Amino acid sequence: MRLSRTLLVATAWVMTLSVGSVASANPFVKDVPGAVSQPTQAEKMVVDGVIIETSTLVSSKDVATLKAHFRALFARRGLYLAEETAEMKLKLGDQVTGLDPERLISYTVILQPSGKNATTLIVSSAELARRQQKAAPAFAPIYPGSGPVTSTQLEWMKSMSYATTATPAEVRAFYREKLSAQGYAPGPDDAFIKGAERIALTVAPGVTERTVLLIHELGVAE
Repeated sequence: MRLSRTLLVATAWVMTLSVGSVASANPFVKDVPGAVSQPTQAEKMVVDGVIIETSTLVSSKDVATLKAHFRALFARRGLYLAEETAEMKLKLGDQVTGLDPERLISYTVILQPSGKNATTLIVSSAELARRQQKAAPAFAPIYPGSGPVTSTQLEWMKSMSYATTATPAEVRAFYREKLSAQGYAPGPDDAFIKGAERIALTVAPGVTERTVLLIHELGVAE
């Protein structure tokens, strides 16, 4: 059984941007070791046609302890622990992903250290069987010869991600040329600005291929 690596990578990155406000129905936010806050209200987003619900809470336990807890809990609940995510290295913290093979619901927990004796948990669920067929329109060109595109959409932000065998330098040069032609001015940290719009480019390292992520934000000051 294999899951889309670009879908998992894009979901992991985008989920760190969503925060809600009350209580969640996700079964895996209950009985979290060392929980010091209530889970937030599940906030919805669309990733490549899949509706994802995300909640956050804080624990006093460290990342390693919480990762071991969720791996064991997912295994006890009969979830498939996705090996495809083992190679994913987040800039901050760690993650665990499990799939309910009967209901086709995936669960991901992102664990981010948040100071002394505090870890923020970002817990999500995605109903893969209810995937919408209509994909969000592309807002930027794709590097030639790359793999299929995974898209996400929120009210204020869109993203695109895909795998490519091009080098990071080739990808950056491609977007400097193409986005400049669309009126975007290159900015710091691989960002491109046009008025109140901002496109941020990230190229994740890899051995034979790289994952490219573009995030389009609206309402950004020039």
